[in-house]
Amino acid sequence: MYFLVIDTRFGVPIYVFLERDPNDGGGRAKFRGRWVTLEPAATTGNANLHDSSAGSTCAIGGDPNRPDRYAVFTSEGAVRAAGFSLIEPRYMGPSWDTYLSVFHPEGGKRL
Repeated sequence: MYFLVIDTRFGVPIYVFLERDPNDGGGRAKFRGRWVTLEPAATTGNANLHDSSAGSTCAIGGDPNRPDRYAVFTSEGAVRAAGFSLIEPRYMGPSWDTYLSVFHPEGGKRL
C-alpha cells in the first residue's frame, strides 16, 4: 500500500506515491490523499517494487476499472499493453520530505 497525494502546485498534477502517510504525527490532516495499491502487474513486462529499477526507470499505470489500484511496469508500452493508463508525471518514495528534497518540477535544487 502507498499513500497517494496529487500535488497540484504546478501546471500539471504530479502523482506522489509515498510509503508513509504524510499526515501521521497527529493534528489535522494537511495533505489530501488516500491509500492505494501499487503492485507489480500480472502481465509480462512487470517490474518488482523492491527492485532498484522501480524508482526512476519504471512506468506506473492506473487500472481504469479500479481507481485505487496502480501497478509498476518496466516500460510505457507494457502499461498500455496491459490496458492501464500511464501515470505521469509521478514520484515514488518514502516520504513527503524526501519528495520535496529530490523532485523539483519548477527546476533547480532546493536549498
